Amino acid sequence: MSNRSKISVSLSPSLVADLDYLADRMRVSRSALISEFLSEAAAETRKVMELIPPNPTPAEVVRFRGQSEDVVRSRIDSLKGMADDLFSE
Repeated sequence: MSNRSKISVSLSPSLVADLDYLADRMRVSRSALISEFLSEAAAETRKVMELIPPNPTPAEVVRFRGQSEDVVRSRIDSLKGMADDLFSE
């Protein structure tokens, strides 16, 4: 029994073409590629959203901006590192 859940999504034909190209070039399944792309991004986005109260006051929005900025900056640095790894000789 798999520890994965199946879902159905609708994507534009151009996005599917991009995913097919990337999956083929990387020799992985579309599912594996999407899972890899989304797993860290979704986790990081959730961290940001969890910092924000459901109905924030203006003061709370300002206070949480610094914490969410740190998470976003960390994500960008991570992506830059991945790009460097992909394109280094």
